[in-house]
Amino acid sequence: MSREVTVEELREKLDEIIADVQQGETLTVVADGKAIVTMQPTVAPRRGVPYPFRDFDWGPRPENLKTDPAALIIEERERERSGEKYRS
Repeated sequence: MSREVTVEELREKLDEIIADVQQGETLTVVADGKAIVTMQPTVAPRRGVPYPFRDFDWGPRPENLKTDPAALIIEERERERSGEKYRS
């Protein structure tokens, strides 16, 4: 759906025209018989950040892995925060 409005109409009915555009209408603003601006609704941005591994199946833990990798990382970070890592 598209229509033309003059600059004068745009000044007088700006709120109504913006509402029409938000509802999906495309408008062309005309001055002296020439089209100067086309107003159209924008594509709504996607909400959130796409997560590429949303459907990833982690599967079973390997049998030969005896310690939890997360526990090792936490332990290392605690050593760094306490300053113990840097005392030698």
